[in-house]
Amino acid sequence: MNRRFMYGTLAAVTGIVSIVSYTPLTAFASTTLNQRKNALISAKIIENFDVVLNEQTVTRAEFAKMLVMASTYHTMVASESNVSVFSDVLSNSQYASYIRIAAEQGWLSAYLGGLFKPEQGIKMAEAEKACLSLLGYTNEVFSGNLVNNRHAKSTAIGLIENVPKGVNEYLTYEDCVNLLYNLMKTNTYANETAIKTDNTIYGKIFGYELTDNDDLNLLSTLEANLKGPYLLKQDNSISTIIPFNKKAGSYTLNGESSTYDAIEDAASNSDPVVVYYNSSTKSVYAYSSSGTKMGTITGTIDNIYYSSTNLMTPTSVEIGGVEYPIGNDDVAYAFSVYGSLGKNEKVTVVWSLDSEGKQEITAVAK
Repeated sequence: MNRRFMYGTLAAVTGIVSIVSYTPLTAFASTTLNQRKNALISAKIIENFDVVLNEQTVTRAEFAKMLVMASTYHTMVASESNVSVFSDVLSNSQYASYIRIAAEQGWLSAYLGGLFKPEQGIKMAEAEKACLSLLGYTNEVFSGNLVNNRHAKSTAIGLIENVPKGVNEYLTYEDCVNLLYNLMKTNTYANETAIKTDNTIYGKIFGYELTDNDDLNLLSTLEANLKGPYLLKQDNSISTIIPFNKKAGSYTLNGESSTYDAIEDAASNSDPVVVYYNSSTKSVYAYSSSGTKMGTITGTIDNIYYSSTNLMTPTSVEIGGVEYPIGNDDVAYAFSVYGSLGKNEKVTVVWSLDSEGKQEITAVAK
């Protein structure tokens, strides 16, 4: 992320001037379905879809595309010609190239008679075989009943966590989100017995990192694709900030699930609301003065304090008569002699609770 100040790209259109600094997101104790979905969308492994599709069955053709986009072949699809090796898959089908790759790599198999059955739902057993293949498992690894043994292995390594389906049941969109998310944080076959690290998990090929509890670090993914901060002021619509229809977005206010109406109301009833957005996932993260675990403070800069051992890097800022510690280097730069903020200027800052439960400044918007 750029460590220097820059004006928001929407300033000329909306009149909103923003200072880019550290993104005020917090680590997730556990991920929600929407967060897992957004992590996959950000990596372009799956396409965004309406939540009404969560319980809809995913077809074999659709799953073939998900597999390819979740593999090292995801950058090679454009160079593939629209040629199909199955009589029931038209050469000009939007899925033809993906089906061809998935079949050639042995991730998905054809049916008797050389049919792929692209419109048929993807079964749990088929999906397990495909994902285990991506991890590096081959048929030779298993003995006896391949389907049952693959299912047992998938359970043991956490591949099918939150996917409560039997081997012959069809998977829904929700199931596929959970399955592919689990794939990213699972050790490859070559590292099966190793301690999980950023370098042993399958998701390494997409740059995913792990948190201390072996979940994917969604902060690094989200921050890489966020735009902001922008100030949403009284009586303004959030549509003046985000580049997509606000009815299509998902919203978080002060770390909690919310709506665009609630965010606009917060801007109308109190101080300005700080807004970030991710256009690929159509996600909006907003912060207001009503937050209890994270939120905003708007006021005048009274003083900027420095450590006696480092007179160049500020350690805290007094706003409206209250002193707040600075939470990161980006914010420190904003208030330093190199930044553009000084005493008597009015600012809106985003805060979150530190390890001692104190409000520390994690972002600045002006």
